[in-house]
Amino acid sequence: MTKPTFYLHQHISDFDEFCANALNWDLDYRQLEHGPFTSQMLTCGNSQVIFSRANLGRRMLQRGSSPPGLVTFGLLASPDITIYWRNRDVSGEQLFIFPPGGELNSISQANFDVFVISLTEETLDQVCTSFQLPEFKKLVEEHEVFQSDPLMLASFREYLLHTEQIFTTRQQLINNAYLKQLENELSEQVIRLLAQSAQPITANKLRKRDIALRSAINYIQESGHNIITMPQLCELSNVSQRTLEYAFRERYGLTPKEYTLIHRLNSVRKLLRAASPDKENVSTIAQQNGFWHMGQFSASYRKLFAELPSTTLKASV
Repeated sequence: MTKPTFYLHQHISDFDEFCANALNWDLDYRQLEHGPFTSQMLTCGNSQVIFSRANLGRRMLQRGSSPPGLVTFGLLASPDITIYWRNRDVSGEQLFIFPPGGELNSISQANFDVFVISLTEETLDQVCTSFQLPEFKKLVEEHEVFQSDPLMLASFREYLLHTEQIFTTRQQLINNAYLKQLENELSEQVIRLLAQSAQPITANKLRKRDIALRSAINYIQESGHNIITMPQLCELSNVSQRTLEYAFRERYGLTPKEYTLIHRLNSVRKLLRAASPDKENVSTIAQQNGFWHMGQFSASYRKLFAELPSTTLKASV
């Protein structure tokens, strides 16, 4: 029985649109720095294999989950790129595995560029058997990040670049037979990398300021439109203002006040994107999220997203 294929290759200038077009992913991105969002996405595959490359032109907070029913791997497109991913500092010298059903929680910089591959566990197990290795789950032992052999990783990256070129310049070759071949080749290369990897990279040990930061972030997310003060965050996190400010700057490049404002502006933006211009207006949505000074709100919104809130609302049609 023929499995359906899908193909998408486009430039996207809106991160909510980017999330919506990330087929089979459940994504929630938040922009963390000022300026217009730019991105490019390529994704192609079927129910057995998905090949994707994505780059984002702004620093983002990435949340969500990978395609269900598949094992998803990530490889940054350059050895020079880094990302803070699930409490780890991951570089382009490492292969990482998205946890099945687990939360994608990462901070990417403006140079973020990644290859993402999704495969079935059944195919991965078949390759493990042919290589006389333990089954896939035993091979990785629930680890998520692997330091890979540099030469093998460079070769794998070249293979991915070649595959991307086929997808973008020779679309007539893309059919289920080609995707089946791609599924087998990707599975073999991934298993070889994992089999030759050095010790897995463990998650960073949580320091006091990391725990405090996590508590503060959770509180900000759960507070909705309520105004949050620095004394509240410090009391909740059980650390001094200096420690909490250092934690926010280290992880997000923002003060707690700046992060809180950006979080609320992102929340308003999502509501504007989902609203009907004929039934709702900017002022009502902004006030529901604790913004009462419309001039100040509009200026902050435009500074972050490089567009007026009214423009975002009109674009939702």
